[in-house]
Amino acid sequence: MGKHLDREYLEDYEEKQYEEYNRLVNRRIQEGTFDFEKDRFPPDEHFINLQKPVAGASPDCASWKNIWAQVPFSGSLIISIPSLPRPLFEKHYFKISEITKIIDFVKETGRLQVALKDSPKMYEGVDYLDPFFKELEPPPITAIPVSIFGSKKELQRAHVSFTTLGKIRFFPFLSKEAARIAPHVYKVIAYKFADTYAFLKLGRYTIVEEIENLLVDDPIRAGEILSMSALFIEYPVTNLRFDLRNFTLNEARGAQLLPPIYQPNKIRFPCEIGKFLLKKLTCAPQGIRACYDIIDHYNSYNLQTVQKSLNEAIVTNHPDIVNKSVEEFSEILDNVWKDKTILKRIENIKVGVPISIAAIGGIAGGLIGGLAGIGTGGFLAELGFRVGEKAVEKFFSVKGEGLSEGIAKLRTKSYQANVYDFKKKYDLK
Repeated sequence: MGKHLDREYLEDYEEKQYEEYNRLVNRRIQEGTFDFEKDRFPPDEHFINLQKPVAGASPDCASWKNIWAQVPFSGSLIISIPSLPRPLFEKHYFKISEITKIIDFVKETGRLQVALKDSPKMYEGVDYLDPFFKELEPPPITAIPVSIFGSKKELQRAHVSFTTLGKIRFFPFLSKEAARIAPHVYKVIAYKFADTYAFLKLGRYTIVEEIENLLVDDPIRAGEILSMSALFIEYPVTNLRFDLRNFTLNEARGAQLLPPIYQPNKIRFPCEIGKFLLKKLTCAPQGIRACYDIIDHYNSYNLQTVQKSLNEAIVTNHPDIVNKSVEEFSEILDNVWKDKTILKRIENIKVGVPISIAAIGGIAGGLIGGLAGIGTGGFLAELGFRVGEKAVEKFFSVKGEGLSEGIAKLRTKSYQANVYDFKKKYDLK
């Protein structure tokens, strides 16, 4: 057994974590001094070179490649590591042989961070994760406790209600599913669902009535609704660490199971857009090598801006995007990336301006508004240039390049200008 994963070590580890939580969060919540907008837990110092904005990786992690596709496009991305048996962990996350490289990446860049998905004591005997505890001392990701949303009596009633309804069909279904996948996680999942139900019940969310009916009539649907409620209703209220939460296209589709009032107002697709940009920006194989390559060659702010712009383009022009296939999604992204609107306008402006000082004053003034009528040569003079007729052609081939570009951007959408600027800066096609 790894020396950091025996019972004594983990009990001490958990006690220290929750002592700090009670000191920094629970007590201040009760006193009314906790700032839900600014205060974060676990605090920044529990991570290595944490960078803003901090994003939480999607729990829908069918492939570790999905994680590497998200890393370059946030400040720091936090991945929560579960206490799964080794075969399941390697199936859904990464090979154990990669742990050393991942730890090095965390220490060298700070762009990826590791946290615990489960209570520390649940990692007893999960020896393959010992290097994470030894090198990084990952904190558990802790949400605001449901208990602060109501009295002890109200919380107890909510749990009794969930248990009573769950015993009929939901718990037997859940136990059967857990036995098929990972038996030891049954209690964790059941407790999490109970907590989500209690949060909704104490918060008097109207969706509770539907969940109560489904627990008895359709346990599969009940599990789906509870999962989506946890992601899109409970999480935004109780999250204490992330500035952003990354969701996949599948999760965005899942949100449609919720009544419209509970669906997210702003949909983000960092995973799919990240994978698209990885292919456009690097020749390295997808994975850790691609991350290093992109981080080394591109400015972090520029990467975040171009990702947001691509997301804006999709959401603005395709409000039904969650109903489209992965292939359609990729095609839409490709069309936005290849958009020639600004380039065509620049060419039209250059061709449309006669090589004549007299003409320049009127035409250019009309193009940008408010400058018409300056007079012969006045337009260029206003910009601080003294030119003769023979110098006009040279002006438009050199100085006029930026002018034409500025005029061309005037009526384009911000996401078009941002994508164009990014591609121009890094000489991309």
